This record gives sequence, C-alpha cells and structure tokens, in this order.
Amino acid sequence: MKIVITDDRFGNNAEEERVFSGLGAELIVADCHTEDEAIRACEDADGVLLNQAPMPGRVVRSLKRCKVISRYGIGYDNVDAPAAAERGIWVTNVPDYCIEEVAEHALGLLLACVRGIPYKDRGVRSGKWDLRLPIRRITGSVLGILGFGATGRAFWEKVQGLGFGRILINDPRLAQKLHPGMFGSPAAFEELIQESDYISLHIPLNERTRGFVNRQAFSRMKDGAILINTSRGGVLDEEALVEALEQRRIAAGLDVFEREPLGRDHPLTRLDNVVLTDHSAYYSRESVSKLKTLSAQNVRDVLEGRIPRTPVNRPAAVSEG
Repeated sequence: MKIVITDDRFGNNAEEERVFSGLGAELIVADCHTEDEAIRACEDADGVLLNQAPMPGRVVRSLKRCKVISRYGIGYDNVDAPAAAERGIWVTNVPDYCIEEVAEHALGLLLACVRGIPYKDRGVRSGKWDLRLPIRRITGSVLGILGFGATGRAFWEKVQGLGFGRILINDPRLAQKLHPGMFGSPAAFEELIQESDYISLHIPLNERTRGFVNRQAFSRMKDGAILINTSRGGVLDEEALVEALEQRRIAAGLDVFEREPLGRDHPLTRLDNVVLTDHSAYYSRESVSKLKTLSAQNVRDVLEGRIPRTPVNRPAAVSEG
C-alpha cells in the first residue's frame, strides 16, 4: 500500500506517521508543482495527501489505484472533486482546523492597515520619525463582512469590542446564521461594497465566486476603503485590485493571491498601501498539528473501508450502492 504526500509545507511528517502506524503503508513525500509531476508521483498511489499541488481532472484520471485524495485545508479548489467521484475516489478536507487563526489574522491585517503599522515600522528602521498618515479611527465606522461561514462568524466575534457603528454582512444563507440580538445587519453585496469603510472577505473559491470582487466593485468602494482577504486569492480580480491600489483609491491587507508564491517582481510588492503575508493565516502550531492528523485520518479511514469523516464528494460506486 502506498500513500503519497504531494508537496510538503510543514517540514515533518510526525502526525501522519503516527496515524498510519500499523497500517502497513509506505509513506512517500514528493515535491509536485506541476500536473506532470503530480501524475508521476501519484499514479500508483492508494491514497494521496494533497497540499498545494495541482490535481485537476487530467491528474485525477491518471490515478490507477487511488481511493482517497485528502486535502490539507478547508478549500479544495486545486482538486477536481467531481472527476474524482466519477473515478470512485473520495475527496476530503479539514473544514474546522484553523477557524480562530484565520479570524485573528484577518483582524491583525485590518489593524495593521488602519494604523499603518508596517509603513511606520519600515520608516523608523530607516531613521525616520513623526511619520504622518491619513489614519481614521475605527470607532463609529462601517465594517463589511463578505461571507458568514465559520471564519466570517469567528471574525465577527473578535471585532465586537472595536466600536464599529455598523457591521454589514453578506451571505446567501444569512437568515439561518444571523440570530436576533446579534450586532450585524444583512446587506446586499452592492450595499456592503458601497457603504463599508473596511471589508473582510470570508468566501470560498468556486466558479460562482472566482473574480467576484471585480473592477466594478472596486470602483464603487469608498475612497480610502480597506480590503482584507484571508480566503482565496481567486475571489479577487487581482489586476483590478492592483489598479485600485496604484490609484490609491483603497488600501488592502492580503494573505492569499491568484498565484503563489507571489514573487518579488509582482506589482503588489512595489506598493506601500498594501500589507502582504505569505498565505499563513491558517498557521499556528496547534492548528497545523490538528490539520495533519485529521488529513491523515481521512486517508486511513478510506483505506480501511470506512467512510471518511469530512468528505466533499461522494464516489459514484458509493452513491450507486
């Protein structure tokens, strides 16, 4: 039995090895960055632990023995789950391992942008002082939360003491999520974009949301609005975002990007009105340990004939059964 980790972001496999103990499986750590590399590494695997490597339909259809593709994370946009289902392969994720970390990171980016902390830090280190920025107070301002799933809700909980005048929330299923007495108002997307001083994105990436915040949306934001994104880079039209930042209509705090890693020549790296982090909102020692353990457990469950704990598809053979 063979289990392949497509690409290692964590530097050790202690949790995976512990979960697979006694299974009699060979654990292979690959270094896949392209579809062809993923095919070569995984074509004869019984189980795949997928990090950031691409696994579209072409790769999925090349898998000869695979029973499960376990995604390290909440999102699974780099794997073709319907194609896997057609091949009888489970696709799983870990939907709740880093909720608090992502919410905390979004709040950290927001405060860093509002107070200009990275800009001031760079200035002080270079010998400057009394650095003036057009900073506004948070108290009394309007916050927009786009997406009110687990991370959006956790972010909402963490900002309650900041004194926002209004919190606008947009989510297609908000009626089931926003309870009486909660401080927050349902808002249409257009209202949220136009009225918010600060906007935090907490939406998944799918065909409906790809490029969801586009050039038209940027043009309707308030002058000086601050946009925070800890969800997926693809939910933004990145070209339009760069344009809005270059024209200094908005500022931003970004943890995720259309293509990663970002690279030193990316236009975002030349702008001083954007705070950038390295797709690390998910990270804490505790969250990574939980992620690795649960991802591996999903693989073991399937290889031992059980239904995985957190599937995102249902293989055809199971559905027919």
